[in-house]
Amino acid sequence: MGRAGGTPLGVSTQGGDSADYAARFGYPLALAGLLDPMTAYADPDRATDVALAWVDMVAVGADLSMVPERIVEQLLDAMYADRLAVPFRAELRGLHRAERSATPPARRDWTALRARIEQAVEAEPAASDARTALTACATACWPLATSSSVIPTLFSLWIRDVNRRPDPEFGEAVRERAHIVLEEIYRETQPQRDAGEPVDIPARFRIRAPTLAAAFEAQLARSNARHIARAQSVPDMVLTQLAAASA
Repeated sequence: MGRAGGTPLGVSTQGGDSADYAARFGYPLALAGLLDPMTAYADPDRATDVALAWVDMVAVGADLSMVPERIVEQLLDAMYADRLAVPFRAELRGLHRAERSATPPARRDWTALRARIEQAVEAEPAASDARTALTACATACWPLATSSSVIPTLFSLWIRDVNRRPDPEFGEAVRERAHIVLEEIYRETQPQRDAGEPVDIPARFRIRAPTLAAAFEAQLARSNARHIARAQSVPDMVLTQLAAASA
């Protein structure tokens, strides 16, 4: 058994090859590459059920060919592409739909569109909604028929985006003060860390600035909770699309 032998994909193919899985079980390649990431995102208590549902809810003979595109559409909408990247979104949709035709787009068509989107990304302010929408379009600008990584990468982008906006309970001034104190502690403890001595940075932070440290840790806990909640919503998004295709 290969290195991925303990994952659903690895167990299914005895090696973890997405193309092998797609060929054996009839899932589109873009979906086959999503099986392991989807299961990994699940709440640990649900991981087995999610992997089983991936198989059980798909009716024999179900046409899953549209599922990858529908998942991409859902994620692009979730990252504002339907409002803030309208022309590029329309072109991208056209390329994805043309993949199913008798004359699919050439590689250069994807490359040219992606280059224009990436140029537009650079023109937008960092952390803006427009930049997020355009980045999502650029991430999705690959042929789904021949790539197993487009949708997992797009999901990863969407999950990370959950913490893009500032935490209203942890203002910028407080954030700056926290970073200043942490930088001071890092500088002061550099000799010990260089010597390989263990240094408990959070404990020193709590001693030096207890109120500030508490606010920083609470903000970090909220950030982690948002990230986990969004990641754990991935399986249901995918399974809903599979169920719709099998209805």
